[in-house]
Amino acid sequence: MGLKNELSELRKSIDKMAEELHETNKAIRESLQLTSDTIKEMSKNFSKTLEESLKIMRDMKIQMDIKDTIFKTLGLDSFLKRKK
Repeated sequence: MGLKNELSELRKSIDKMAEELHETNKAIRESLQLTSDTIKEMSKNFSKTLEESLKIMRDMKIQMDIKDTIFKTLGLDSFLKRKK
């Protein structure tokens, strides 16, 4: 009888450990999914911000090019260079 009880207790312990491992795996899976979602969102936000920044920089470059062209056309480019 003693061996039968010990085997029964061992089985209960193994079942409990398996259940705890299952819960741990579930928690790890959820944590990894949350981390993955966060990284995706951060990447999307970074890409959007970078795109907006590059557009602003392109617009500023175009404005500078237009100003330079106007100054050159009016012959003011040499005057502005001497003033600096």
